[in-house]
Amino acid sequence: MLTFEPLRIWFVKQNKNRTDMCKKEECGFSPQTVAKIWRDARVRSDVIERICETYNLPVEQVMQYKKQDGS
Repeated sequence: MLTFEPLRIWFVKQNKNRTDMCKKEECGFSPQTVAKIWRDARVRSDVIERICETYNLPVEQVMQYKKQDGS
């Protein structure tokens, strides 16, 4: 399973709130897109690309693969 846990950790370290991603000067995402990210739902690759570009983060600092228990 893919998780956005690295991004959530980065947000905490930067004292940022997830609603910052909705601001036009940041990612400009809809609240629905931000909610998908925070609950590890599927998002399009251009969303991930915009996160990387906006916050100058490598993809490894945005998301990671975690093996699901029992699989």
